[in-house]
Amino acid sequence: MRNYNKALIIIAALIVGGSIGFVVTGFATAMSIDDSFSFQYEPSSPAPIEELSINADIGKIIVKYNTTATSYFAEIDVDIKIAGLFMSDKTYLDFFSPSTEWWAESAGIFNLEVLPDVWFDPSYWFKSYEITITVTLRTDIIYDIDATTDTGAIEMSVPDKVLLNDTSLTSSTGSVKLTTLGNNEFQGKVGLQTSTGSIDLFAKNTNFTHGFKAITATGSLLLNYTNCGMGDDLTGIVSTGSVTFKSYNMYYFKDIDLKLQTSTGNIDAELYQYIDMGANVTSNVHTSTGSINVFYRDNLANTGFRFVSSTSTGSINYTPHATMEILGSVFFSDNYGIAMYKYTFTLATSTGSVYVNGQSAQS
Repeated sequence: MRNYNKALIIIAALIVGGSIGFVVTGFATAMSIDDSFSFQYEPSSPAPIEELSINADIGKIIVKYNTTATSYFAEIDVDIKIAGLFMSDKTYLDFFSPSTEWWAESAGIFNLEVLPDVWFDPSYWFKSYEITITVTLRTDIIYDIDATTDTGAIEMSVPDKVLLNDTSLTSSTGSVKLTTLGNNEFQGKVGLQTSTGSIDLFAKNTNFTHGFKAITATGSLLLNYTNCGMGDDLTGIVSTGSVTFKSYNMYYFKDIDLKLQTSTGNIDAELYQYIDMGANVTSNVHTSTGSINVFYRDNLANTGFRFVSSTSTGSINYTPHATMEILGSVFFSDNYGIAMYKYTFTLATSTGSVYVNGQSAQS
């Protein structure tokens, strides 16, 4: 028995001592790997629309425009920081493929790929990444932009008087944000998507010639339009999270569908229409579990609106006004039947209430 107890003591001492030694060694070899890389895109035969594809397994992608003249069609700057224990003999090549493989200039494709973890190497157990990929574009060139990251955020800011074509920003885990500062036009499709994270759009004086689509599985959705034009359907879909939609003096190049939808969460919408809208809008606003709140204003004799609401569990609340009519679950301006342009809303929630405050001052 004594020999057995001694053996247990020795084994325990070895385990404790080994653990302490492991931790001490880990902290003694802790460090941060910092590297920076730059790539330029200057095609030998420029195209009317330049296609750029930016892909990253991990990292924040920032798309911006140049503030000074440059000969490059695009420049990509990558800043890498890898921190953790057991890093003293490591370089970025232990975690990423060589930088020479990231950039295919002739094809306009950037691909930052993370190497598979080595399970028996403790430096992989405690590591953390801080990766930023900054893409700088020229204001005098029209681009197709396709930016994708598996883990990380995407931000894109478009300055005044810039034209773009197709624009796709996609993150698996991270937020997506697009801002346009004015007098812009997307001549192609625009899509923002994330699996887990929020989506924010702030657009001012911008034409979306082929419409707009934003989809997130888990996260909030904010769409804010000021003096913008919409040339096709506008869609905002969330699986779990809230939807906020704001439009001020939107112009529609043709009749469109406005679809705002979430499975679990509230939907809040504000619409101000003080200019001719140009076409008709049919809107389907739906949530399974959550409330719907709509605030609408126009002062145009040629513009009318109608709301038809339904709820399984909850109430329907319309704010009365002298120029509005309420017939059961239907709320409409008294000029709706003869108006040249119309907003027609269907509001539906399974579990939640519907609140609408609408006025058409010149109806």
